[in-house]
Amino acid sequence: MIICPVCHSENDNYATVCSNCKGFLQNRIPNLDLFETVWGIVESPRATFHQVTLAEHKNYSVFLFTLFGISLSFTSFWYLRLGNRFDTLLELIVWALGVGVVTGLGLVLILPVSYHLSARAMGGKSGFRSSLGLLSYSLVPVVASLFFVLPVELLTFGMYLFTANPHPYTIKPVSYVALVSFDVGVSLWSFILAVLATSTGHQMSIIRAIVVVTLTMGALAGVFFFAPRVFRL
Repeated sequence: MIICPVCHSENDNYATVCSNCKGFLQNRIPNLDLFETVWGIVESPRATFHQVTLAEHKNYSVFLFTLFGISLSFTSFWYLRLGNRFDTLLELIVWALGVGVVTGLGLVLILPVSYHLSARAMGGKSGFRSSLGLLSYSLVPVVASLFFVLPVELLTFGMYLFTANPHPYTIKPVSYVALVSFDVGVSLWSFILAVLATSTGHQMSIIRAIVVVTLTMGALAGVFFFAPRVFRL
């Protein structure tokens, strides 16, 4: 709670003016700067997620979800070993990018809804737009890996990254284990950020936030697991 310095009334953490005397409490944040917010998440995640919640416009949320969809698409192609279905690596990359964009735009319509409903069920206080912003910016580590890790994986293994025969582990085992471990670490980082974002933005305990994020990731894992079977990939 924020205590008004004028009338000493209690106000919500995200109120900009006092509900009693209309006195100033904290600055409005009309828009979010992408690079400043991304760096803030690395440097001071709780303070940055407070700003994301307070911001009137959750800029770049759809953009971040689109990039996340592309990252998820490449992960799916790797997991399902779809390399044998393409003649060249370039063809595979084009398909993965196209599928990723569609996936990201689909997820932005589904995942934030699941997340918001879970948060509200656990006593969350923020609105849907805040849920959208909090969830999208917690995906920053995964999105960053698309630019910094995936190119290294493609240069190291080429098409063999997406094949089972030969498996990329048999080609360069140390590099493969190191890169996969880094991907796992990045995913764990995003999970932790989502928990901090939920606890901060929805004003709930860490335990409740973990439950919310686990339910949301469970929904995502369900889509990831059943979609290939539906489309017989």
